[in-house]
Amino acid sequence: MPTQCSYCAATVSDDEYEDHLLRAHADDLSRIDQRRVGLEPTGSASGGHTNTNSSTLRIRTLAVYASVGLVLLLVAVGYGLIFLDTDDPASAAAVQPDPTAQIHEHGQVTVQYDDTVVDFNEPQYIEADECFHFHATDDATVWHAHCEDVTIEYALETLGMETTEDRFVIGEQEFDEADGDAVSVTVDGVEVDPSAYVLQGVGPVADAQEGAGDNVEIVAESGG
Repeated sequence: MPTQCSYCAATVSDDEYEDHLLRAHADDLSRIDQRRVGLEPTGSASGGHTNTNSSTLRIRTLAVYASVGLVLLLVAVGYGLIFLDTDDPASAAAVQPDPTAQIHEHGQVTVQYDDTVVDFNEPQYIEADECFHFHATDDATVWHAHCEDVTIEYALETLGMETTEDRFVIGEQEFDEADGDAVSVTVDGVEVDPSAYVLQGVGPVADAQEGAGDNVEIVAESGG
């Protein structure tokens, strides 16, 4: 039996009616006709009701994705703040060591200010830096350099001290020749510029303990 199309008033046989709806009116079908021809109901321009539940679901889904994205962003930012940023300031040394150029050299260093001689076997001085440090295993009797281009300035900086040719700072104490204090930085008895002098050591720890390698001495005395 022929059927009259409710969209275009054409007369179509029952067997071809659904194909006609798909070919000629797929975008205009009511929800009922969409189901009839196997399409997912999405609403229609011919008086059908909008699929409110479907729209609401899509909105909720988008909201969930947005929330998840925000959480991931916050996690990434938090990770960066915790693991990528540190409270340690960049080294102020004029010459920076090269961590990619590995060495293993040793020597001795003495730091004295007024009547105090620094004990490098104290915990704050043990393995405090990758390129320059002391080891408790040898009672901190020798310094260890593991990177090329470690200067005296850099080495002292890793220990929480500052030194130039005429100024020395440790903790809250500052010695400055401009204020009448005396500051001396020597290697094997020869005065050097700590910002430019690169430490030269020997391989065996025992040889360094016997005096081989650079023997650095920093002495600061209060004036007057």
